[in-house]
Amino acid sequence: MYRNCSILLFLLFLLGTATPVSAFCIHNDSEQRLFFEVGDHGINYRKWIAAGSMACCDWRQENCNWTHIATGRLSVRLADQKLNGVAAQCSATVRADGDLRLVRFAPAQQCQWN
Repeated sequence: MYRNCSILLFLLFLLGTATPVSAFCIHNDSEQRLFFEVGDHGINYRKWIAAGSMACCDWRQENCNWTHIATGRLSVRLADQKLNGVAAQCSATVRADGDLRLVRFAPAQQCQWN
């Protein structure tokens, strides 16, 4: 009985620490910290992402996905500073349950995506 409980607790721990399967993830493989904003129709997910890091948001969360479906297309904007100031920017789209990888940040919409 004790062994079964230990196995169950271990499996629950693994499930809690795994990368979310039903989320969009933005990977920042560039060499600088960037401000990402994902959203359409007034629903936005905003986050600073360090160089070499990523951020994910579950597509079922209201602030992450206005379409309410996993295959919905979401607008992504990124800048080298918060978007309320003058900033170099790039944009792309990502599926609500997909991945988007920025390889190189460059002004004037010349970012390199993978």
